[in-house]
Amino acid sequence: MTDLVLNAQKPLLNRLCGALALTAALAAPSLAHADVLLEGATVALLTGTSAAAEPHLAGAIVEDRTDAFSFSSAHGTVSGSIQSRVVRAIDGTVDFYWRVTSDAGSADDIGSFRLGQLFTSEYRVNWRNDGLGDKAPANAHRFSGVMSGDINFNFQRMNDAGGLTGLGADQSSYFMFLDTDATAYDFSGLMDVADMGHTHISGLFSTFAPTVGAVPEPGSLALAGLALSLLPRRRRRG
Repeated sequence: MTDLVLNAQKPLLNRLCGALALTAALAAPSLAHADVLLEGATVALLTGTSAAAEPHLAGAIVEDRTDAFSFSSAHGTVSGSIQSRVVRAIDGTVDFYWRVTSDAGSADDIGSFRLGQLFTSEYRVNWRNDGLGDKAPANAHRFSGVMSGDINFNFQRMNDAGGLTGLGADQSSYFMFLDTDATAYDFSGLMDVADMGHTHISGLFSTFAPTVGAVPEPGSLALAGLALSLLPRRRRRG
């Protein structure tokens, strides 16, 4: 009888174990400052940082633009905007900032903000807790190999009811940033947003990206044909 009860409870136990594992992952030590994001790594971004904590982040805004997105999801239309910004830091390097806003009428949460074709010798990421916004990314993930220039900022977190939530309707993210040692930039990067399951995705947008002395190898340039490592070829659009 005991064995039967335990067997009947296995699916529930499996779900509970999965939930606990996700909670533990999201509760991992967060970055107090921007830190190097290595190939294939995921880092928790729970506290954010500021110019007071990292004075080298201070600087002048040299580019600022906004792109509107709209795509069909499982429950209707998700719409909003992405603000892209370039800052010339006081140390002479350029840093890259992005802020995602979901419209009040958006039908589903945004799970991830995704970037591609960002080539630099060092990747440092975090979000600014001394600026605008009301939702922070939970973590950042950098892909590896030919897709090492692709980064996901993920908004998904577990709520008190045990469900996952993301960037919801009428919410905006804090500025997420890539702190680089580059001194020049162009408009060769790619970006988009995806729903919680990455089954519904916005169109691709160009964004600012660091430039380095060397031209990326053909394998890296193939990212454009792949529409980012983060973007499934079988994307569905409304």
